[in-house]
Amino acid sequence: MKLLKEKRNQLQEINEEYLAQTLKGAKILHDLINKFIENKLNKADLEQVIQSEHTCDRLKEKYTEVLFKEKRALPFLVEDRYQILMNVDQINDKTEFLARFMQVYPFELYDDIIDEFKTLCESCMQTIELLINCATLIETDFESAYAKTFEIEEIRRKARKARFHLLEVLYKKSKEPTRVYLTSKLVTIIYEVANWAEEVSDFLRGLIIKYPSR
Repeated sequence: MKLLKEKRNQLQEINEEYLAQTLKGAKILHDLINKFIENKLNKADLEQVIQSEHTCDRLKEKYTEVLFKEKRALPFLVEDRYQILMNVDQINDKTEFLARFMQVYPFELYDDIIDEFKTLCESCMQTIELLINCATLIETDFESAYAKTFEIEEIRRKARKARFHLLEVLYKKSKEPTRVYLTSKLVTIIYEVANWAEEVSDFLRGLIIKYPSR
């Protein structure tokens, strides 16, 4: 029993560190996107996001090793807990991909899309923050975690609306097809982070329904 408790505590510590690092990487990227909007981005700084993803990979490996050493007496089935980990890991993968895309993106933003672009980026960051909060709460407070999933859904809708407004403006520009294509790709990559955050929150909501209230 003591070993199981120690294991659970160890898992919790690694999970908390993993979620904190995920949020840290997202915040770094968010700050750099704001600099990009202001034409003040040093692309070399995007490497911080990539390194954050690598740190999360190491924590993921550590968590998985502890998780499968002893498969009993966990609040969730091992398979479900592992799936939570892997789903959140996709957030790190997607933010890393976005950082790498921004490293090679060769243009400045069109002036007439800046405000809507800011709305999209803010919504994306909010969904990540809410998801990390939800993934933390699900360990101790099902009711609060359940409520967070609906907040994420609402913010994702806001991100989707901003995305289509942006694409509507972009697709009317015909003189710079490469710039339009790459900018629309950038918009879509950002939106996909918010969309995935909702996908993960839907999975967490399903777990809350699956397991007895506690």
